[in-house]
Amino acid sequence: MNLKYESFSFTPILGWSSSRYELFDKCRRQYYYNYYSKHVKDIPTYKIKKLKALTSVPLEIGNVIHDVMEAFLRRLQKSDSDIDEKKFFEYAKQKANEYFSHKTFIEIYYNQMEKIDEESADNKMAECLTNFINSPTYNWLFMKAINNRDNWMIEPGGYGETRLDGLKAYCKMDFLFPVDDYIYILDWKTGKKNEFKHRNQLTGYAAAASNNFDISWKVIFPKIVYLHPEFEELEIELKENDINDFFRKVKEQTDEMYSLCSDVKNNIPLPIDNFPKTPSTNICKYCNFQELCFPEINHHSGDSVEI
Repeated sequence: MNLKYESFSFTPILGWSSSRYELFDKCRRQYYYNYYSKHVKDIPTYKIKKLKALTSVPLEIGNVIHDVMEAFLRRLQKSDSDIDEKKFFEYAKQKANEYFSHKTFIEIYYNQMEKIDEESADNKMAECLTNFINSPTYNWLFMKAINNRDNWMIEPGGYGETRLDGLKAYCKMDFLFPVDDYIYILDWKTGKKNEFKHRNQLTGYAAAASNNFDISWKVIFPKIVYLHPEFEELEIELKENDINDFFRKVKEQTDEMYSLCSDVKNNIPLPIDNFPKTPSTNICKYCNFQELCFPEINHHSGDSVEI
């Protein structure tokens, strides 16, 4: 089974993704700042770019683990010998130091904490990797999946553009690979389990893979692999109604986002006043752009924090 992603010519029209609609649904104003920053007036471009670039400790832990898992899988493609666990954990810590020392954290910028807790972050990453090494998935990759490792797709480049029932969409998968006559998709998670959200995400992966590779969704098995606080898997058994319902949901959500465009084809938004702020102050606490909505808020002017 030879797998090759379909490529698409650039079009400016917005593309659906689960993360894009989640932000749209959570706070229209944050959505505007994030996706339509070039249309923001009366705020310097450098300021918008700086706020967009803010990251968070949980996000960077996830980024490090994804990079470590990618490196592990690419190494496994070349050699099926046991990994050196010491070097495995040292590589993760090296990546963490690299990421954490060159980025500006929302927790520091908005004075939610004085400094990043290096030990706590390192411990969580170590727990994630330990859980993976001790998991049945780790053994399965060595014993079964490796037999067709030439056809593995590990963190493919780009944004995962695809078509869902004819609509432009983005579904970027962490790891896709064939075993016998089936296709498996794994998505690594280091955060909290959200079964409803993640089931929708898995359905999207299956629909995208079916379209991209022109194969039946019946032979596609996507699963979420939770690495913290303990190893757990979420796998769904798809039915035809699941796919149809998913397509319908994507169409409805895309139309909602289209409704706030003055020019749908070119993805030009309506004026910012059409994108109201969320009434939930709890959401605001985790927003990169909170100082734009609340100018009185205190923030740190530094550009990065070292751990």
